[in-house]
Amino acid sequence: MDKHKILHLTHKMAKYVCFFVSGIIVTTFLICVAIKCLRLIKANSEKSSKQASEMLVHEYELISKYLFEGACSELKQFSRNRTLLSLKTKQEKQKWFVDHIADRPDFFHNIIYSDLNGDAIAANNVEFNIADRTYFKQIVYEGRKDAIGGPVDSRATGEKVVVVAQGMYNLDGTLNGVVCATVKLSTLVGLTEKLQIKNEGRFFIIGDEGKFVCHYDENYLGKDYQPNNSKYADFGSVFFSRVRRGVFNTISSEGREISVYLEPIERTDWTCGITVDKQNLLHTYTQLRHGVVSVIFVTIILILFLTGISAIFVNRTNLWESYFDPLTNLWTRPKFEKEAQLMLEKFNGSRFAVMEIDFRGFKFINQSFGNKDADKVLTICADTLLARCKRTGAICGRGYADHFYAMGKIETVMDFMTDLEDAVNEMENELAVLDLPVYPKYGITFVLPEKQFYNDQKTIRDLIGEASYAKGTIKENLLLRYAVFSRAMEEAIEREQRIERHMEKALDRGEFYVMYQPKIGLHDDRIKGAEALVRWNSSNPKLGNLSPGDFVPVFERNGFIVKLDFEVYEMVFKFLRAQIDAGNPVVPISVNMSRNHSNPDRFVKEFVRRFSKYDIPPELIEIEILERAATEGDSYNLIRVTEKLHQHGFTVAMDDFGSGQSSLNMLNEVPIDVLKFDQNFLRRDESKQSHQKMITTLIDLGKQLNKRTLFEGVETVEQRDMLKNLDCDQVQGYFYSKPLFEKDFVDFVKGHI
Repeated sequence: MDKHKILHLTHKMAKYVCFFVSGIIVTTFLICVAIKCLRLIKANSEKSSKQASEMLVHEYELISKYLFEGACSELKQFSRNRTLLSLKTKQEKQKWFVDHIADRPDFFHNIIYSDLNGDAIAANNVEFNIADRTYFKQIVYEGRKDAIGGPVDSRATGEKVVVVAQGMYNLDGTLNGVVCATVKLSTLVGLTEKLQIKNEGRFFIIGDEGKFVCHYDENYLGKDYQPNNSKYADFGSVFFSRVRRGVFNTISSEGREISVYLEPIERTDWTCGITVDKQNLLHTYTQLRHGVVSVIFVTIILILFLTGISAIFVNRTNLWESYFDPLTNLWTRPKFEKEAQLMLEKFNGSRFAVMEIDFRGFKFINQSFGNKDADKVLTICADTLLARCKRTGAICGRGYADHFYAMGKIETVMDFMTDLEDAVNEMENELAVLDLPVYPKYGITFVLPEKQFYNDQKTIRDLIGEASYAKGTIKENLLLRYAVFSRAMEEAIEREQRIERHMEKALDRGEFYVMYQPKIGLHDDRIKGAEALVRWNSSNPKLGNLSPGDFVPVFERNGFIVKLDFEVYEMVFKFLRAQIDAGNPVVPISVNMSRNHSNPDRFVKEFVRRFSKYDIPPELIEIEILERAATEGDSYNLIRVTEKLHQHGFTVAMDDFGSGQSSLNMLNEVPIDVLKFDQNFLRRDESKQSHQKMITTLIDLGKQLNKRTLFEGVETVEQRDMLKNLDCDQVQGYFYSKPLFEKDFVDFVKGHI
């Protein structure tokens, strides 16, 4: 072999060696990168799983606490009942409980009264002693206002129950006795199943003696659990009831290794927890290891795999799009909530202010000026808010549409409110350059460790909800730019929630009823019709007899008003049919159509279906639509519903005319028959001459448009005479009659027909 061939072969071998070595280096590098990524993913998955599980058990603790607080709240109707407190003998108390057992909430099984010696009387006439019960001792000897105990075997019924107990106090503050309510374990399990947050983990509650109050396996209700494994023998339910908080590894009753996350339930001696199956994580890790082996043999697959894993990893760790709002570059609401919650926890014991901001008329700007100008409003607000937050050390974010949030530490409330005035003025000055009808409004709440009302342990979501509720009280009042959450607002929220809890049952029980307020013709002082007004006489003692102003706004927000409207229509139809059958004189009755009826065809179809069952002349029915529905909604829908009602022979009136922003063009488009003027026109503090000119103009407007005119709220003879002289057609108000019950209304019609 000559020298040249040897040199050629040497070069070729060197080339192959270089390719081979390069391949080994690249493959080794890729494998190392893959292993490193897999380790990072594994660590991140473990961390994420732990954080998610800790958050989940915390959410279940809040649910459990709210269940306990709700039960205590319902029990107060018994423990704070002064009639029960005034009774002297056991027999009298027992009879009172028997008479009022039906007033208990559905989830209460039995109601019990005990004196200070533990001698108890149940509503089912069973007597026994509870002096040895933990909840009795906590109230009588430890001075707790309320307590919870169990699970125990009920001495009244023998069933497995938990007991909610409250002290009953005399007027001088001394303890009179203990009132208890029992809840069956099966009922408690049903309540918690309805509140299941997600399908991850298994939820349980352990009582103060290590017995399960709630468990995903009903065989363990009222019992404790001891692992049948020497490695985990000490990690059973009794141990968990003692430590109450933390993360522990043990073994389930099915023999599977699990992690248990525990958290004590506030204001009780109970512990709630979830279990997470470790086998699921192990299965995930095994699959990842198989991926590494595959990478060794198939480099291309490895690259694709790494690309996919890297994309997932980047997506999970950065998530830029979900952290920052693309329009304003502020944090998104989830990111803001996360950072704000960490801030609350890090500076626990500090004072904070939380604020929500949005804009009056933002929807109008979007519709009338377009998205470009609407976006300018949002970006100016964001820039101004962010600049101020940077100066004060606060944080801020954007939610949906025009909703913005801010939170920061404060020195005093007075200092914050002073700074707020500057901030509000600064925001309005920045927005003024746009020359658009946009007005920001603010809702504010505080975290104040020194004040009990603002010192409850609340999450950032709770605080945002409070700020949002405060902002909602401003509504369209341009004189108010901000509102602060208060105890009265909290009580209003609790009352609204109580109304929502009882509204369906109230409808089923027939607690809603109709009253009728006459409409009088001014030309002859005879009755021309009446308006049907709904009332609610609630069987719940905390609600009592409610006027529409108490419950109608709540029903409009949650949509229940649609169902109630049709029930009211049925009551009116039945009433008219009964009067016709009895040979009594009848007059047209007007009923209100809520703005929540957004589908004209569906509304008219259902209205006519119910009306047709009673064989009533259609001229006896008038439907009142709100002017605000005409100005806020789709005028096409109002035109359509009015025309369809006319086709069936019904009269249509526009209620509260003058309270919104109607236009003459809208009045021409919507073919209504009656203009019903808002009662505030008769209450304004204007001079008599200008006052009469305005009312004259309104009545003339109705005449020119060929509409009947009616004024609400007539209460004095001067108001009546003024409207009569101005040729108003009809009036309605306390001068002639307040709303009347059916029997009184029938008598009124007979005397004024």
